[in-house]
Amino acid sequence: MKTPIFSLCLILLTLIWRPATGCEQGSGLCIDKQDWQFGLALGLGVRTNPLVDGDNIPLVLLPDIAWYGEAFYLDNDEFGYQWYDSGKVALETFVNLNKEAAYFRYFHPSNLLFSNFSLNSSFIGPARVPEPQVSKDDVASRRWAINGGARLHIRQQQGEWQLMALTDVSNVHHGHQLSLRYSAGWQIQDWRLILTPSLTWKSAALTDYYYGLDERDGVLPSFYFSGGSGWQPGVDLTVTRPLSEKWLMLFKASWTGLHDGMTDSPLVQESGIHTLFIGAAYRF
Repeated sequence: MKTPIFSLCLILLTLIWRPATGCEQGSGLCIDKQDWQFGLALGLGVRTNPLVDGDNIPLVLLPDIAWYGEAFYLDNDEFGYQWYDSGKVALETFVNLNKEAAYFRYFHPSNLLFSNFSLNSSFIGPARVPEPQVSKDDVASRRWAINGGARLHIRQQQGEWQLMALTDVSNVHHGHQLSLRYSAGWQIQDWRLILTPSLTWKSAALTDYYYGLDERDGVLPSFYFSGGSGWQPGVDLTVTRPLSEKWLMLFKASWTGLHDGMTDSPLVQESGIHTLFIGAAYRF
């Protein structure tokens, strides 16, 4: 199953760059208010796909588009309004894309060397009975959804807490998400390191729409599965170093653990999602 190229661009827009409404001073990831920001990162990377027969997503050319006004802002796939900002505490509401559909509907360029790269090691071990599996190519299409949400920032001297609540405003899956994350930054000479552990809860309605199986998919009843709610831990590391006034070295690695309400699905064969990218970013 293939998607139009514009869908791939939407995926790439949301994978690597600056967290929406986030700005780490000294990182080279900040923009001035009332100013458009255009950037492009070129490098090698991959985001793994946890689905059966799911192609990993190659990260080679990554665009970045953003604009921040006094209150309204646009940051890649997110459009929002900041209601309050005291410096230490900030609150905004926004809409953005739910990214679950990216694993089902993905344009795979066959000539990219790293397109099938996997971060999951394998070994030869005792034979076991394989789990029942269903290919993502053999089920009904999963639609893109649009999130509506609110985000609270609590800024400290060395880092920032973010609490985020999301709901499906497009009425695709009628699900919800809650997320708590903490970003800590360190400046080591010219190097900037940002480490972000996180914990995200996804509702049963969201999980079941994307990873559940029933009569809509045309599979045998023995494969039917109802997705459940659960918590997903994650960690993200971003490393940057200015190379010139316009150029920035960019390294990113992240991991997200998947909850049982998702991994027990016959559609899912991996317990986590990994992202790895190294390259150079240019700010126009």
